[in-house]
Amino acid sequence: MTNQKDARISSPDILPHDVHDILASDPFLATLNINAVAPIIGGVAHRVYRIESGKDAYYLKIRGDHFVAIPTISCNPNDITHEYRALSSFTGAAPDHFPKVLSFNKDHHYLVLSDVIQDGSKLEQMLLGGKPPKGLFRLYGRTLATIQRKTAHITEPIRPEGDEAYYRTVLGHRFGYRNHPVLNDAVDNLSRLPNRQLIMGDPAPKNMGIRQKGHLLTFFDLETAHQGNPEFDFVYGLAHTMLHTIPNIEPMRQAVRDFLSGYGKVPYDLKLIYRLTLGIVLYRLHSVIPYPIALSSEEKTIMETHTERELFKITGKESWSDIITRLTSI
Repeated sequence: MTNQKDARISSPDILPHDVHDILASDPFLATLNINAVAPIIGGVAHRVYRIESGKDAYYLKIRGDHFVAIPTISCNPNDITHEYRALSSFTGAAPDHFPKVLSFNKDHHYLVLSDVIQDGSKLEQMLLGGKPPKGLFRLYGRTLATIQRKTAHITEPIRPEGDEAYYRTVLGHRFGYRNHPVLNDAVDNLSRLPNRQLIMGDPAPKNMGIRQKGHLLTFFDLETAHQGNPEFDFVYGLAHTMLHTIPNIEPMRQAVRDFLSGYGKVPYDLKLIYRLTLGIVLYRLHSVIPYPIALSSEEKTIMETHTERELFKITGKESWSDIITRLTSI
């Protein structure tokens, strides 16, 4: 028999039993007049559901014991606590840019979040859909710099045991897996820098939205947040600016100029930044989950081999235009 709450849900039979239980028992969701609940397709680690109630939308995020997109990769469902702590810190420091936690249950490993995108769209979808709006990459750089400035005072680790081991795992996953001597040296230099602060760890367009009203960039999926070096998030943004304009050289140059203009003064070692940026480009070219880039598989392989060679040539005296020319001169 369909209960009263199920009657307000579109296609209730497609929802797992645990979702029905959460809808009925969660102290926030149980108060809503729910019109529709639907799974969000494309998530990697979590199951995510969009919940509509009148004109408002909310998101239910559930962490299991394996990645949804890659069942062979196991994970700890208790790690949902890390994202809860990260969201609390980021939302407290920059509330316009992050979803608000409306409910959290550590025993059942779920979060209920506000809709931080609202009238907008996912940034990745916008970039893949064609020409990005004017000023987007400048906004990307400026937003990242603003968030880093507002969270610079947060020195408390996300994980109870501290974030150092996790940070080293992340660096190994993004750079160390290649055992490339230049990247190994860059990781060693980065990890010895003392300028630790709270970072997102994955500020890529796939984890971002853009609101049409106010042209505001927002971030979600913060399970990778930790105490690290701000250079990491900086090169992540730069690398994805380049990746989403490949293979068009002039648009790439302009996009990088815009990102840097928006970010402002860069107090980082350029040689290190160049190396790490190309390292993230390589990571995306050879990702376990293919990252959407305007290159064929064969072109990705050619660019990957070329970029690995170019890493040896970086001196730190180049301009960004030089780096882009080298990257695209295949």
